[in-house]
Amino acid sequence: MVLSSGQGFRYLLGIPLYLMLCAATVAAIVVAFRHHLDRVRVPWLIVNFVALAAITLLWSETRAVTALATVALAVVTLVAATIVSTTGRTQVMAYLYRGLQVSIGLGLLFELYVAVVLREPLERRAGDLARLSSIDPGALPPWSENLLLAGGPIQGFVGNRNVFDSLALLAGIIAVVLLLERRVRRLDGVLTLAAVALVHLLTMSATVSIAMLYVSVLAAAALLIRRAPVRRKRVLSYLVLACSAVVAVATIKFRAEIFEMFDRSADATNRVFIWDETMRLAMARPEGWGYVGYWPIWHEPYRSVVDHVGVVVPHGHNAFLDAWMQMGLIGLALLLVIVVLTFGSAWRLVERASAGDTYIPLGWALLTAAIALEALAESRMLVDWGWFLLVVLYCSGPQAFTLTVVDPELVRTGAPAAERDTGEDPVLVLSRRT
Repeated sequence: MVLSSGQGFRYLLGIPLYLMLCAATVAAIVVAFRHHLDRVRVPWLIVNFVALAAITLLWSETRAVTALATVALAVVTLVAATIVSTTGRTQVMAYLYRGLQVSIGLGLLFELYVAVVLREPLERRAGDLARLSSIDPGALPPWSENLLLAGGPIQGFVGNRNVFDSLALLAGIIAVVLLLERRVRRLDGVLTLAAVALVHLLTMSATVSIAMLYVSVLAAAALLIRRAPVRRKRVLSYLVLACSAVVAVATIKFRAEIFEMFDRSADATNRVFIWDETMRLAMARPEGWGYVGYWPIWHEPYRSVVDHVGVVVPHGHNAFLDAWMQMGLIGLALLLVIVVLTFGSAWRLVERASAGDTYIPLGWALLTAAIALEALAESRMLVDWGWFLLVVLYCSGPQAFTLTVVDPELVRTGAPAAERDTGEDPVLVLSRRT
């Protein structure tokens, strides 16, 4: 929750206190899993990405920021790998579920507090970013615009409607998977899905609406493949992937018409200009400008983009373009390979599943598809909870070199034969208490 709602905690506490909160959280994780740390394994592809981020310190335009961002990236990577390695692949889904539930509930309660108690827009409590960038705090968007009773769009505790809706989509995917697995009480799952639907209606995020539509179709196709005879599974799987590629190209080509369907400008709040500038900067330095995660908007070349747009731009609004700009062509290639292998390894399990097998790999595939689609309009895949989730999903599925040899136990249970979950399933424990 500290990662998924991190932006809200930064607005509330400020950067120094938020860093202290993160340090305390990491310390708590180390203490909790101290007896199992010898089991932690970080895949080499993930290690290479983090190592490249560190290497960019040699030529970074903002070395202090790159150093801090790389440390944060490494810590998040280790936390994600630790949780997967020590709790079991299937149980990680339960932890994600509860964390996202809390984030959604916190966001709705926050907006309700603003609407009922404050009855006016709420500004950010901490102005660290404004001071660093020499920007008038009044020029920053409010933490909450107090639009809950007006029907939205609301921004939640995270202060951003796209992020809030993204969290809701992820929670919805996991809720459906756990309901299919019967690892959560029906009332628990149904209430979560109702909250997800409410958040989506109140945020009105076009990006998440498109991702939700695609993920829904992909889920339906996966269930169809699951019921198909063995001889037809591979053909149906290739057909689904081919259609997905066509839809992706069509979405990019007809983005203007698609955004108009959601009453949004095709420019998507200056994103076209931001994408153009990000590509221009990327082509100017093939080795990258240095990994920074969130843009240090008080420093060039990021400052010039902010000055032109007129609002605070914390990232390039496209994770792949941002990786190219920050870490060069090698960084872009690594990120693409990680995403493709994460989805591909999970989908290999999905296309082999039959009645009686687990739905957990389907959850991995749908979550990967969701964050990959959102990465076309946001760059959070490179930082905090976005990177955390990507590492969790990559570590959960078969590794890169086992794509052609699928463990039957992974298909049947979602975990290899040698793996045993430690401790009780937090979903079932909390469900029994409610």
